[in-house]
Amino acid sequence: MLSLGQNLQFKTAYKSKCLTTMPTDKQWFSMEDSAHYVNLAEQLQASYINLSSAELTQILINGVAALVFHKPVALRSWYFTEQTHFGAIHQLASLENELGKGDVIVLEQDANVATCMVISTSLSLINDKQLAQFELIKVMKNRLIPFILQSTLLSQSA
Repeated sequence: MLSLGQNLQFKTAYKSKCLTTMPTDKQWFSMEDSAHYVNLAEQLQASYINLSSAELTQILINGVAALVFHKPVALRSWYFTEQTHFGAIHQLASLENELGKGDVIVLEQDANVATCMVISTSLSLINDKQLAQFELIKVMKNRLIPFILQSTLLSQSA
């Protein structure tokens, strides 16, 4: 839970078994937490993705919680189609397999691997297994499809 005041609390999507440490007392939003929040906010706003204020806040708070408290996740690239043109635009990308496509935000990356948070409602892995919104997945970067808004959305924002 993240307390945003006396009457406003936000529950993150992560169960305690997914967390590296559980805060034992009040833990204030640090400068590093604020930097994560601002960086993710700037990337999402620069992408022109259509999000309500509530959706944006949920993505940002879950993203910061994942960066600060989530245990590392295992690589699971084999679920997704390898791309010839790959990467992320404003840290946004999509992952695709024979069951469909879902959008993610890249939280961390190195030369070849990206840890992503699902921002779609869900992301199918196989017929009976899927990731829920805000769950994390680590994939090779050659699985990421750069996130590009449809031309109708681009012409509306111009």
